[in-house]
Amino acid sequence: MRFLATGIAGLVLLGVPAVAVGESGEELRVRGEQLARDGRYTEAIDAFKAAEKIEPRARHSCFIALAYTRREAWAQAEVFLDQCHKRASASDPLPEWVPMVDQLLAERLPLAAPIEIKVEPPGTEIKLTVSSFAPDEIIAPRTIHLAPGRHVVIATAQGYNDAQKTVDVSDKSPQTITITMLPVSTLGPDPGGAIVAGPTAPPSRVPTYVMAGGGAIVLAGAIVHATLFRTARNNLDAANELATRDPAAADAQWKEWSPKFDTRRNLTIALYGVGAATVITGLVLKYAVFKSSEQAPQVSFEPSTSGGGWVTVGWVR
Repeated sequence: MRFLATGIAGLVLLGVPAVAVGESGEELRVRGEQLARDGRYTEAIDAFKAAEKIEPRARHSCFIALAYTRREAWAQAEVFLDQCHKRASASDPLPEWVPMVDQLLAERLPLAAPIEIKVEPPGTEIKLTVSSFAPDEIIAPRTIHLAPGRHVVIATAQGYNDAQKTVDVSDKSPQTITITMLPVSTLGPDPGGAIVAGPTAPPSRVPTYVMAGGGAIVLAGAIVHATLFRTARNNLDAANELATRDPAAADAQWKEWSPKFDTRRNLTIALYGVGAATVITGLVLKYAVFKSSEQAPQVSFEPSTSGGGWVTVGWVR
């Protein structure tokens, strides 16, 4: 099971910032710093993560933590600042501004709820993801501070079924959640000779919804084609026939209906094109992405002290 989270506005198109081929870890770090100075913190975080993949360094975690403080995403900043401190060494020292970030988090974290995450059985090597975090941000069982809202914590471990726990945060009260991991069932014959297997989860409905939406758009295109577009085309044909009998009337009719014809033609083509693309997207999701079951979407909201906030919509599959 993996966690996918993304903001949704209309039909979702997934994308990632471009990373120039051949960029070194240092070049990516420098680019990330410039993006942060420009206020493009999400892109800066992606650049620092790309630099980390090429050249693991403590300072990359430090820069990610700093960028998250600028976004006022204190839980993520807390996790990466811990990594920053733990990985620092004489050859990879902490940046000089880290104490400032330490102080900022010391002031901000008490405003959120401390959530202690425990996993059973103890000693199991567990990887956790949180719905308000980016999908690639994996943590171990620990205490994190979460803003008010509903959060989903997902646990994975080799040899165990994936598990999850929903955390409802309404105030700053501490909470402890325990996620129990169950071993993966072993397939094999039972005493009667039948094959023993766990229940099969239903397939995801997301591709069906996407394809249904595409079909609705194509249908709208067909309606526009059969009514508005055909009416405009018929009036232009009538103007052509009228030209030999009454050129002035034909010219007036042409001027009236020609712009309408162009507009309705473009609308019809656009509806057919978007509908077809949406149906194809649904097919890709069905056969290439959502091959396993999916649980209901989860929503979390992380407010900003300067107004507004961050809304995360996620699902697990």
